[in-house]
Amino acid sequence: MKLSKEELEEYFFLDVREESEFEEENIEGSFNLPSRKVRAIATPTSLGFWEGKIPKDKTIVVYCATGTRARLAAEALRKKKFKVLDLQTLEQAEDYYNAVKEKKHER
Repeated sequence: MKLSKEELEEYFFLDVREESEFEEENIEGSFNLPSRKVRAIATPTSLGFWEGKIPKDKTIVVYCATGTRARLAAEALRKKKFKVLDLQTLEQAEDYYNAVKEKKHER
């Protein structure tokens, strides 16, 4: 599948691991917001602070170390009508990021 330059710019890589895990290893340009904070977005009493950190106009690529936190965070984001691509693990997200980056350089 070929993506246009505009489509490639529509992705927001969201690492939902804890801050300490993110500091050890991360994807260039990714944003870190731990799963517990993302899940707070879906609660009825949410004030929207964390929600404001995630762009509504992009596809959110969600990942963590093993996939569990990513799945929970993706569910919370879908409840708030975000477009979500749940890649589960950091390795899967890195592979996807590299594929996106390669396609970007081909243009």
